[in-house]
Amino acid sequence: MKIDITNSEEFKELIQRTRAREIHELSQQRFWGHVVVYGESGIGKTALLQTFRDKNPVAYLGITWLRGHEIELDESLLAPFLLSRLRRPGMNGFPELVIIDDFDQILSKPIREKVATMLKEGRHWGFRVILSAKNQINEKVFESNAEVMRLRGLNAKEVDELVEMYSVKANEPPDRTFNLRGMIRAGNGNPGDILTQLHYFLGEVPEFRYRNQIIIEELERPSIILADMPEIITDLRFVNQRLLDRIGRKPEAIRHLTPRQFEELVAELYEERGYHVQLTQQTRDGGKDLIIMNRSDIGNFMIYAECKHYAPNRPVGVSVVSDLVGRMSADRATAGMVITSSYFSPDAKVFQSKFEHQMSLIDFVTLSAWMKTKT
Repeated sequence: MKIDITNSEEFKELIQRTRAREIHELSQQRFWGHVVVYGESGIGKTALLQTFRDKNPVAYLGITWLRGHEIELDESLLAPFLLSRLRRPGMNGFPELVIIDDFDQILSKPIREKVATMLKEGRHWGFRVILSAKNQINEKVFESNAEVMRLRGLNAKEVDELVEMYSVKANEPPDRTFNLRGMIRAGNGNPGDILTQLHYFLGEVPEFRYRNQIIIEELERPSIILADMPEIITDLRFVNQRLLDRIGRKPEAIRHLTPRQFEELVAELYEERGYHVQLTQQTRDGGKDLIIMNRSDIGNFMIYAECKHYAPNRPVGVSVVSDLVGRMSADRATAGMVITSSYFSPDAKVFQSKFEHQMSLIDFVTLSAWMKTKT
């Protein structure tokens, strides 16, 4: 069962504290201004606007909450706000508030133009508009008639509060939470991402195995198996792109992959970043799963990567890191990295710090950020 803390009073109080400045700025625009709130998916745009709405029940004549996809399906939802002030009954000194969450979901140009009209005429017609969007709205009419607010991620203290709140709900021991806190704190502070990561690590996780039937049918194919010293494959994404697309670039879907598919997923992510990648022999246990090549003006670099598809509650230990360092030294590889669907033990991190310019540790949090970002 998925743990949900977003409806708890503690979570709402956390939002009020962490977004106090933004809530104040929205209040400052109460009578005169429209606002466009920008932020990446999961950053908390909806939670901010819900908190603002709940804190201001009597500040407006009325508050209407609309979602972009609802308007795209039924544009008549905008009709009451496309009437002039003289034609709108019951108007007094208080404005009405119209909140349109996920404005990006409105794809129809005529409907977007109607929303633009609401921004241009809203002050005269007695209402104000707040929009939320993930991406920049290119039409100039929007930002020329509205203030712009860009949401930041949580800071380290706020991340710790959120982790603590979730761990108490999940009844997790303090030592396990301690190991995860630093890893999550090193992320981008996106509340949605943090909750996904916490559920992945601390939520009630079913058996960690490959069990998604759609992926089984579409992706259970013979893998690319390369000899010891093959030529570099430069079009690996042709084979693997469907894997990343099939799981919707959702990090939590990693648990449904086989270990080999996890290796292919990592290979594709590096291919997206411009590297040349080789998958090594599937049955071989030679201390490396991928060979990543980077060729530049200053030289050619060969990086060994070991992929560990572990359950969320199983950390990667120091032996994995030390074994890869030994393999790098024997083959004179430039550097190495261990990539996992889990996290690293304290001993593994300490050992890696001795080779910090040659060895990188990529945990689930970092991998999640890579999956969400198309390069």
